[in-house]
Amino acid sequence: MNEANGHSGVQTVERRRSHRLRSVFDTAYSMVEPFFDPATGWVGPSLAHLTFRVVRENFTELTSEEVHSLVVAAHRTYIDRNPDGSDHLPRPGELRQLLFQFPAFRRE
Repeated sequence: MNEANGHSGVQTVERRRSHRLRSVFDTAYSMVEPFFDPATGWVGPSLAHLTFRVVRENFTELTSEEVHSLVVAAHRTYIDRNPDGSDHLPRPGELRQLLFQFPAFRRE
């Protein structure tokens, strides 16, 4: 789908495939952002692994893949917004490994 960019009139391609996830992203991000902040960790370790649980518990209608997509998007957003305060976090590609380390967070 093409949508006009209101600022320059240039056509851009809509890359989002899941408008349902986009509709809950802002709410989910505000819930999980504190877990990425190094100041909220327990004696230093990141609490990022808890983001899966928070999203799963608050958005029960989402599949495991949708939860993963939402957490990765939130993670990337945090890194983009806090480039100097995100070195302690695993890179977004490593998040899938976290999901499988904590199978209780998965639901099919």
